[in-house]
Amino acid sequence: MKNAQRVPRRDCDRKTLLVLTRFPLQIGSQMRSVKAASLLSHVFNPGIVAAFAFLILLYPQNIASPSLVGTCLTFGTAVPILIIVLLTKRGVISDFFVSEKTERTKPFAGAISSYVVGSLLLLLLSAPPIVTGLMLCYAGNSLTLLLINRKWKISVHASGIAGPTTALIVSLGAWASVFFALLIPVGWARLTLKAHTPTQILAGALLTIILTWIQLRIYLAIL
Repeated sequence: MKNAQRVPRRDCDRKTLLVLTRFPLQIGSQMRSVKAASLLSHVFNPGIVAAFAFLILLYPQNIASPSLVGTCLTFGTAVPILIIVLLTKRGVISDFFVSEKTERTKPFAGAISSYVVGSLLLLLLSAPPIVTGLMLCYAGNSLTLLLINRKWKISVHASGIAGPTTALIVSLGAWASVFFALLIPVGWARLTLKAHTPTQILAGALLTIILTWIQLRIYLAIL
């Protein structure tokens, strides 16, 4: 024991100081990451993404009208978001992102109802098939995610990017695939917030791409 080497006290003090210095920096970095992830999750909320998708589909073809824009923004964006806000305020769901899997049924049901009503109105307004088709896809995709969510918390944020991007590709061409790049920051945000696993994010994107592609082929053939 006498021959055991002792770490000089000065070195111990330096190591302790280094740890104490780095710890606040690490905590601060984590907090900034969480804030950034939360901001991205809000910015790329599926309802907000839907609004941009509908506007892009409407304006390039010079077919936008107040009634069409109003219907798309109301039933594709405003109502689904408003439902979540009201359910959050009433304590029915824990937070705006509906983090708890068991709390997702009512927001899903409300959103699906909104998409169905929006689809019917777009049909009455003789909206372009791609616009009506996308609204119908939102209803169909949401129903599928609702059923999956009973057993597994699949990512709605990833779905919210993949669905409208697929519709833009069908309507405007392959160049619209650049919007798939948004899955990178959105995926990072959901992982940082520990809202999903990588598999849940990937599944939300891939399943929605397939479902949207199939549905649009059917809707565009009959509308």
